[in-house]
Amino acid sequence: MRNRTHLIIGAGKMGGALIKGWILSEIITPEQLLIIDPYPSEEANKAIKAGALHLKTPNNKLQDVQTTILAIKPQKINELSNGLSKYLPQDSLIISILAGTKIEKLQGVFNNHAIVRAMPNTPSSIAKGITGFVKNSKVNNNQTLEVMKLFQALGKVYELNNETHINTITGISGSGPAYLFYFIEVLERAAIEHGLPEEFAAIFARETIIGSAALLENSNDTPAKLRQNVTSPKGTTEAALKILMKKNGLEQLIQETVHAAIKRSKNLE
Repeated sequence: MRNRTHLIIGAGKMGGALIKGWILSEIITPEQLLIIDPYPSEEANKAIKAGALHLKTPNNKLQDVQTTILAIKPQKINELSNGLSKYLPQDSLIISILAGTKIEKLQGVFNNHAIVRAMPNTPSSIAKGITGFVKNSKVNNNQTLEVMKLFQALGKVYELNNETHINTITGISGSGPAYLFYFIEVLERAAIEHGLPEEFAAIFARETIIGSAALLENSNDTPAKLRQNVTSPKGTTEAALKILMKKNGLEQLIQETVHAAIKRSKNLE
């Protein structure tokens, strides 16, 4: 059996998404995983059934851990520290995806460890995610490559040069999928309100977003240009966009939405 080299603490929705993505990409096998969570998510339970080791609390089974991923709620970081640090090898890399938790605070919990603060998102579970990360001075080149490798398996990854940017991408890419899913919900309800059966409302709303995202991905045009391509003078799209683009319209709402997420991330620090 392989050594248990990767520890995930907190296997809820986001932790479960990471587990699913890593196992699907085969960059980590279930036999290499340790999972600490009293109530593992569905994806985590699948990994446990496939060979991951489920622990209720830290113990000496962590002796071979090379990389520790923190995916718990930020408020739980202090209660975790004492029980975990004494079992982790000193050279274990700490990767935190905790919102609003600075590297400075993590260094106080995990003294002398190499620490990375990252912000992935839920599309990571299907290798369509995007992750930004920053690191402390103790992270060496090999550990940086390990971080890149782990998150490249889940989509795109970028090293940021300023920790404050983590709060910004939390409001853009971290929370962003929820904004889009809500937009689809609203689009479905609008279709139903205008007489389309629920089944078709769901299909047409969802496929519109999926197809538009694919078009953007496969085009060299900007989003603005693609929007203009759909918009004929005095046509239906122009009439609709006049509502979205009016003063205090969609742009103002999005600005306020992103600001609220960033503000909350900063307040957690």
